[in-house]
Amino acid sequence: MPGSRPLRPGDPERIGAYRLVGVLGSGGQGVVYRGVRDGGGDVAVKVVHSHLSQDDDAVKGFLREVEAARRVAAFCTAAVLDMGTLGDRPYIVSEYVPGDTLQEVVRAEGPRGGGALDRLAISTLTALAAIHDAGIVHRDFKPGNVLMGPEGPIVIDFGIAKALDATTLASGPIGTPAYMSPEQFRGERVGAPSDLFSWAGTMVFAATGHPPFPGETVPAILNGVLSREPDLTGVPPRLTGPIQECLSKDPAARPTAPELLQRLISRTGDGAARPVTVPPPPGIREAPDIREAPDIREAATEPSRPRTFSRRALIGGAAVTAAAAVSAFAVLGRRGQAARPSPTGTPAPTASASAGATPTPQPFGAPLTRPVALPGEWGTATALAATGALVACGTGKGTVLAWDTAQAAATRLGDGGASVTAVACGERDGTPVVASGHGDGRMRLWSLTGESLADHRATDPVIGVTVAGRPVAVSQKYDGSKDLHSVVRLWDLTTGKQIGPTITDHFQGVDCLAFGTLGGKPVLVTGDGNNRIRVRRLSDGKVTGTFVTGEIGGVERLACGEIDGRTVLVSTHQDATLRVYDLATGKRRERWTFSERSPDDRGVTALAMGRSGDVPIAVAVHNPSGGDVLVRVWNLTDGDVIGSLGPGPGGPILTATLAQATGLPVVTGVTEDRTLRTWNIGPA
Repeated sequence: MPGSRPLRPGDPERIGAYRLVGVLGSGGQGVVYRGVRDGGGDVAVKVVHSHLSQDDDAVKGFLREVEAARRVAAFCTAAVLDMGTLGDRPYIVSEYVPGDTLQEVVRAEGPRGGGALDRLAISTLTALAAIHDAGIVHRDFKPGNVLMGPEGPIVIDFGIAKALDATTLASGPIGTPAYMSPEQFRGERVGAPSDLFSWAGTMVFAATGHPPFPGETVPAILNGVLSREPDLTGVPPRLTGPIQECLSKDPAARPTAPELLQRLISRTGDGAARPVTVPPPPGIREAPDIREAPDIREAATEPSRPRTFSRRALIGGAAVTAAAAVSAFAVLGRRGQAARPSPTGTPAPTASASAGATPTPQPFGAPLTRPVALPGEWGTATALAATGALVACGTGKGTVLAWDTAQAAATRLGDGGASVTAVACGERDGTPVVASGHGDGRMRLWSLTGESLADHRATDPVIGVTVAGRPVAVSQKYDGSKDLHSVVRLWDLTTGKQIGPTITDHFQGVDCLAFGTLGGKPVLVTGDGNNRIRVRRLSDGKVTGTFVTGEIGGVERLACGEIDGRTVLVSTHQDATLRVYDLATGKRRERWTFSERSPDDRGVTALAMGRSGDVPIAVAVHNPSGGDVLVRVWNLTDGDVIGSLGPGPGGPILTATLAQATGLPVVTGVTEDRTLRTWNIGPA
C-alpha cells in the first residue's frame, strides 16, 4: 500500500478488536496504523501522542467529541467506526481508504486540472456540507487530509481536529499554518467558515501546486493570511471567484458549503453562473442597474474644504414607494410576524426634506436611499461604522470610503494598506474624519477629501479604531507561549505611539470589543475567552472596572450606549442570548433569548446600539449556519423584537450598523452583491 511501512519495535501489535499490520503515517497529533478488524475488513487506527493525553477529564471530553463525529453521513468522508483508549492514549478507528493524499499526488504528478479539479472541488465541498450538518467543524482541512481514493476524494480526520480543539488536550489553535484561517491564528472562535477558508486554500494548492499564502516560516505565512491578498496565479477562472470569496479575512463574508456547492453545480458549460431573474411585483417599476451608475467618487487629490454632510433626501428619480420597500426585502414585523405593507403609492422622502424638516413616515424595512455599488475590484466589505448620516466602509483589499446616506455616491478615500479590519467615523476639531485599521498593523486617519491626516503602523494587526475623543487604535497578536493569552496594545492613532503598558491579561485573546463613554471619559470595553469584561480608559490604558458575565455562553459581540441616563453594555452570547449590563457596576439589567443555536451557528457577526426616537435599540446581524442572515432590531426596554430584515435584492446583509438617513434611524448595511443600502427601522 502506498506510504505504509512495517511495524517497528515499540509499535503496538493489537488495539482492541483490531490487529495492526503497518504504519500509514505519523504527525503532530499521533500515529496512524493500518489494521484488520476481527472478522475481516481493513481499518485505519489513529493513536494520539501521549503528550496530548495527560488529563483524564480531557481524554473523556476528547472521546465525547469523537462520538459526535460518528454522526457524519458517510459519503465523501472516511466514516468514524470506533474509539477507545490504549493505556492513557485515546485512539480513533475509521474506514480505511487506499490511496495517497492530495498533498502527495500533487507533489508527485503535478496540479489537478479540468474535470479532475472540478470533481475534487465538488466532492470535498459535499464532505464539508455533511460534516457541518452533523454539527462538526473540521478545523484542519488541508491537502494532507484529502485521500485520493479509488472511488473519489475522501475527507479524513474531521473527528480528531474538533476533539483536540474542544478539550484541553492541546494548547493554542489547531490547524496547519499554510491552510489556517485568520480567526484560527488570532485565537478566535472557530466555526464552519474557517473550514471554507481552508477548503479554498486546498483548492489553490490542487490547481497550482502552491498554497495561497506561500512562506518559508510560520510568521511569514501568518502575515500573509492576516494581511495579504492570496496568490491565485494558475487557478482556473471558473473557480477564482468562489475561492476568492472563501479566502475573505471576514468569516461572515464567506459562503457556506451548501451555498457554494449549489453555485458550482449550477454553472453553465462556459463556467458562468446561470442568471436567476426575479420579476418586479405588479405596479412596481424596475430600478436601473446600479452597477452602471456613477456611484463612487474618487476623493479630491488636492486639499479642499471638507464636505458637509446633510440629511437631504435623493432626487425624485431615486424615490422608492412603500409597496416597493415591502416587496423588495423580506421584512418581518414584531415577534416575527409578517409586517403589514403600507398602501401602495406612499412616496419616500424627496429632495425637499431637510435636517430640520419632519421626516415622512415610512414602514419598517423601507429602503430610504438609492443603493450604492462597490466596484468588484475592491473586494468584499470587511468593516462598517456610522455616526449620524456619515458611514465609513472598508474592504478586503484595503480600500476605505465614506458615504453620506443623503447622497447618491460614496467617496473613495484611498487604499490604506492590507485588508481593512476596523473603521470608525466622527469629528475631530469640528471636522468629519474617518479612521481605518488594517491587518498589517497600518492605522490611518482620513479627511473626507481623501487627505491623509495620520499614517502609522502598529506592531500587530489592528482589531479596533475610534475617533471619539482621542483617536485610538487597538492591536492584537495571538501568542500561544503565553498560556492562551494574547498581546494587546493601545495606540494613539494621531502620533503612532503606544498608550500605556502592553496588555497580556485576555485569556484566549480579545473576543470582542466596543468603544463608549463612562463618567465622561472615552473607554474601551473588551470581552475574552473567560467571559470577563474589562473597561479601560483610552487616555492611559488603565483598567477602571472588570466583571464576569457568568452563566452559560461565551461573549460574542459588544456595543455601548445609554439607557435612562446610565451607560450600558449590550452583549450577545453563544447561548443565543442578548444581555444588558450597567457598565459602571457590572450588574446585569436584562437577559433575553433570541433564537435556537446549532453547534456550527456563525452567531451574531455585528452589533450596534442607538435610539429610535425615545426608544433605546440594538441591531444584531445574526448568521445561523445554513440559513439566511437576519438583521434583528431589539427594543432594549422590553426585549421585544421590533422587526427583522432578511435577504432580498442584493442578497443577504453581510454586515450592518446603525445610522441616520433623511432624518430617520436606519440600518445601513452591505449586501452580498457588494452594495451599500439603508432600511428604515423607525416607527411608520
